[in-house]
Amino acid sequence: MQTNWKKFTALTLGVLTVAALLGGCGGDNKKEAAAGGKTVVKTVISGTEAPLSWVDEKGEKHGYEYDVLLEVNKRLKDYQLDIQAVPPETQDVMMESGDAKVATGGYFKNAQREQNFLLPESPIGASSLMVYVLKGNENKYNSFEDVVKANLKLVPLTPNGGAYRIVDEWNKKHGNLLKEIPVQSGVSAAERVKGLKEGQYDALIIPNNLGVEELAAKQGVELATIKEPIKVNATYVVVNKKEEKLAGEINEALKELRADGTLAKISTKWYKDDLLKLLQ
Repeated sequence: MQTNWKKFTALTLGVLTVAALLGGCGGDNKKEAAAGGKTVVKTVISGTEAPLSWVDEKGEKHGYEYDVLLEVNKRLKDYQLDIQAVPPETQDVMMESGDAKVATGGYFKNAQREQNFLLPESPIGASSLMVYVLKGNENKYNSFEDVVKANLKLVPLTPNGGAYRIVDEWNKKHGNLLKEIPVQSGVSAAERVKGLKEGQYDALIIPNNLGVEELAAKQGVELATIKEPIKVNATYVVVNKKEEKLAGEINEALKELRADGTLAKISTKWYKDDLLKLLQ
């Protein structure tokens, strides 16, 4: 029994649902009660992308998507999301391995994501993929095409990330005006801003829901966007391919939150505007 208890403890610390595994153990009943009789689902959010979601120095979670998931939890009938904040690259590993069943991270819809996961139809948010330049240069260019034709040096994108895919699609539609899309792994948003500040690069492509202006302000630099976004995107919750019932409940919860104005309220809290208006 001592060995079984150690196994139970390890599973509990791993935030796994143990009801089916441990039958009538007293600890199992406590886990069930803690979840209100619901199935606990490991859910991962980004721990580094304020104001989308992040963890502060005290280890406390904050952000738009975190607040939305708390509201989703209130509306789920058979599930409880156990929300954990991890680095974005860890999110990918956990979702691909099946360790986590749900993830948010400003995810756009694309063919690969739809092939590998379920994306509930109701969006969790919206964002515009924008081109940022140093304040004072924004009126020199009206569009991304202007930026490309001016041969501005772009801050590298994350390879195969959402922004990269959108830029790649744009490039193909525009006759491959960009001879090469610059990419680099493991570069934080702060480091990208620093490259812009120090003149290493001329333009930064990044979604407008990641608070890049505030991040730049902390480095003593002002950024501005050129007039036209590269693309406006709905953002989605990503769910394990096998969890159709869970995806359905999340979809219904998000639909309710949008209809009753809760998403708009949370968006205004973090972004001073309702970003979902971008989708109208």
